[in-house]
Amino acid sequence: MVKKQKKEKNLYNFDYESKEEKKLRAKKLKEKKAGEKSASKKNKKVKANEKQGQAVKKKNYDDEIIIGVTRIPEKEKVKNEKKKAEKKKNNLVKQNKENNKIVRAKQKNEDYTQKIKKNNYRVSNQNNENSKLKKRNKILKLTILLFIVIGTIVFAMLSPLFNIKKIDVKGNSLITKEEIVSLSGIYLDENIFRTNKYKAINNIKQNTYINEVEINKKLPNTIEINVVERIPKYMLEYGNGYVYINNQGYMLEISSIKKELPILTGTLTLKEDYKAGNRLNDEDLAKLGTVNKIMKEAKNREIADLITSIDITNSNNYILNLQTEQKTVYLGDCSYIETRMGLVQKILSLEKGVKGEIFVNRDVNKYDPYFRESV
Repeated sequence: MVKKQKKEKNLYNFDYESKEEKKLRAKKLKEKKAGEKSASKKNKKVKANEKQGQAVKKKNYDDEIIIGVTRIPEKEKVKNEKKKAEKKKNNLVKQNKENNKIVRAKQKNEDYTQKIKKNNYRVSNQNNENSKLKKRNKILKLTILLFIVIGTIVFAMLSPLFNIKKIDVKGNSLITKEEIVSLSGIYLDENIFRTNKYKAINNIKQNTYINEVEINKKLPNTIEINVVERIPKYMLEYGNGYVYINNQGYMLEISSIKKELPILTGTLTLKEDYKAGNRLNDEDLAKLGTVNKIMKEAKNREIADLITSIDITNSNNYILNLQTEQKTVYLGDCSYIETRMGLVQKILSLEKGVKGEIFVNRDVNKYDPYFRESV
């Protein structure tokens, strides 16, 4: 301020000024100095207040003792803040790294998925191509095979190599070979593949003596016919002749010739049904089952050939006629058939040559059999 005043003094120091002008200038200078002084005081006061405020703000509480709060030195505090800042920074870096890893992994997965899709697409296309190729090859193979089969069939149907040269018949004893071959409708020099064996089987079965038929084609030119015949076991009286039947009740033939077979009497099958190929009715078939058991036991005891007829009128009392022995046997309901036939055999041996009747028709567990001689 002093320097400024000197400069101003030198600046305004004019010799030509009058006294009034000097007074006026001195007055203005005084007023100016007073204003500057007042302004200086105000500036000092403001600066003092600012310093005081800064002092309040910068007041050190390090030496203050606050109950319940531990005093932390300024350096340690700064250090802790730095640690926190570094930790936060490290966490941010770590988080960024994790995020980057996730982003890279996601991108890698997306790339891998895209790659797999592309590979799958390529594989799918390749598989489709392979499938089409396989299908074409399969069709080609089937076509070739079809032509081969057709060619083989045509050759087999036309070649004289497969013409029938021999027909064998096996299993026959009652029907002649010629009759069976004639029934079959199969002829020599006929193509073996053109023969209908199922039709031939049905033709052969038209003979009532034939129970089962099997036909085999033996390449290149042989036919084999195997038959199972029905064997006549009993006879039915029919007018002046007889109807031969097997053990299953099938009527095999009507003939005037009397065979050495037992005659069944007392049947319920109608006479008009006595035809070759027909069968006994159900009631007679049930009784026939018992007759088969009787004949089986008689055969086991070697007396079957002695039985000339069997009366099946009463299912509770079957009657056997032994004509050569001149005896009639009353068997009852044929329960315990083995025991009853054993008793019949014993009485026959004891009463040989004696005409009479044998009774084994009572309960064999309570009553003894007996023989009654005819007078």
